[in-house]
Amino acid sequence: MGASTLELYKTPLGEARWFKCLGEARKAYEEGKPDEWSLELLHDENDGAFKKWYESMEDKFYELHGSNAKKNTYWFNCLPDKEDSTKSVTKFKKTCWVNNNGTKTVGPNVIDSTLEKWPINKEIGNGSKIIVGYTIRKWSGKAGCGMSFDPVKIMVMDYVEYSGGPSISDDEFFGEVQGGYSLKEDAEKSF
Repeated sequence: MGASTLELYKTPLGEARWFKCLGEARKAYEEGKPDEWSLELLHDENDGAFKKWYESMEDKFYELHGSNAKKNTYWFNCLPDKEDSTKSVTKFKKTCWVNNNGTKTVGPNVIDSTLEKWPINKEIGNGSKIIVGYTIRKWSGKAGCGMSFDPVKIMVMDYVEYSGGPSISDDEFFGEVQGGYSLKEDAEKSF
């Protein structure tokens, strides 16, 4: 008997935003939640491939929950973008669970267009074009049913370098100040 595999789905090419899928899982947005890998994927609402994919996800919703299921407001977590009304944003999130042995969930596998593994120290910036392979988790509650998408495989098709974080070095920002406290001088005095 072979190992079972989860069904994978694939997005059309889209624009990455807030890409946090490299290396170790990051602190969850909500306090007290397990660490996670996450990203947002933007699509032009008029793009034919996006429309076809959106419709296929609506069909998948009814396949998973039944034809009479009540949709939660966030049934698919693909909503109009708050910054650009011509785009839709889909949110992907994979939780990092730790079992009793201390084994952690494996994060998404990120590759380039030639199938080379992406280095974890080469952060992916907003605007990079990617395709996301994902699994679907169905859920239901008092306010209705929905689906969450766990990113499993991500292909980078067009790379935009991440430009966040400190923009200039300490040397450039402060410059060395003569006469101030020095750890090096203090250590030399100790001997």
